[in-house]
Amino acid sequence: MIDYSSYWIGNMGLHSSQLLELESIILTQDIKNIVEFGSGQSSRFFNDLKTLHNLDYSVTSFDHNKVYAFGLSIIRDLVSCDDEAFDKIFKNKKISKDLFSNAQHEKDNFRAKNCFYDLTEEDLPDNIDLVILDGPNGNGRSLAFPHLVGKLKSPCYVMIDDVNHYDFLDRAKEIFDYDVMTHVEDKKIHPLFSYALIRIN
Repeated sequence: MIDYSSYWIGNMGLHSSQLLELESIILTQDIKNIVEFGSGQSSRFFNDLKTLHNLDYSVTSFDHNKVYAFGLSIIRDLVSCDDEAFDKIFKNKKISKDLFSNAQHEKDNFRAKNCFYDLTEEDLPDNIDLVILDGPNGNGRSLAFPHLVGKLKSPCYVMIDDVNHYDFLDRAKEIFDYDVMTHVEDKKIHPLFSYALIRIN
């Protein structure tokens, strides 16, 4: 049995309601390739779920801080760009590495600006069918979307944590055509709790 509440520690990680929704997708959609931006308790959940149901999927998990990493997480420094470069990336639907500089000094800043993981072209697998977008902190989380261009199966499901904190859904729409399957805001769980599940076609 899985204790879903055990992965939600100090209002950090993914809430049991999110995990149950992810479990439903994994069990019904034949998920094979999961990518997770922001490691931690959710990484442990995927490992436990895989063991419990004897499932066959791989998890590629990224973080910038070894403190939060779980198992075989890939650790990459944070990098950031200015606002003009940020908008240019979404206009071109393409990441340009030369627009970024190291921003690992922002690793503990919950409101870091235009920051994402310093990924290489080889870091992301092909045929991704489930994405958990739970890091890094700040508006730069949206940079996952241009990174994912050309890497997704159709359909691909993306769960965006803290979705109401920034313009994540608008930024995703600049890159992909998607449907919103779930959009939850629940102040009883936490005053800032929100997430969305989208299906990219």
